[in-house]
Amino acid sequence: MKLTRHTDYALRILIYSALQPQSRLISIQEVTDVYDLSRNHVMKIVQRLGQEGYLSTIRGKGGGFRIGLSAEDINLGVVVRMMESTTVLIDCDEPVCRISPSCRLKGILADAMSAFMAVLDSYTLADLIENRKELAGLLAVG
Repeated sequence: MKLTRHTDYALRILIYSALQPQSRLISIQEVTDVYDLSRNHVMKIVQRLGQEGYLSTIRGKGGGFRIGLSAEDINLGVVVRMMESTTVLIDCDEPVCRISPSCRLKGILADAMSAFMAVLDSYTLADLIENRKELAGLLAVG
């Protein structure tokens, strides 16, 4: 499965946020500069992560965002499911596949997706930032 850009960027934003001191507000521009991402994408993703409680957002001049939950409480599988519009690997209905009534591929791929998601469910954001110093150096986090 290939994750969408939104999911990829959401995970990057969460990693960056979790590396910051809790009291520090992060700007959209900061994230776009650090990761070289589209400002529009980052704004939409930060808004969504804020709505879901993963980020705490403050609007207006001097506003920004920070991590909203502890890294240990942010499950990767939950975040991926939230950000992905679907976790179905194959669409047998568009166009309708003639062998669909007897085909086993869809079931096998569903099993594979379940296994993939089970692995993600076993990790949290804390696992992604165990190498905090290394990541902070790469992202120039002070």
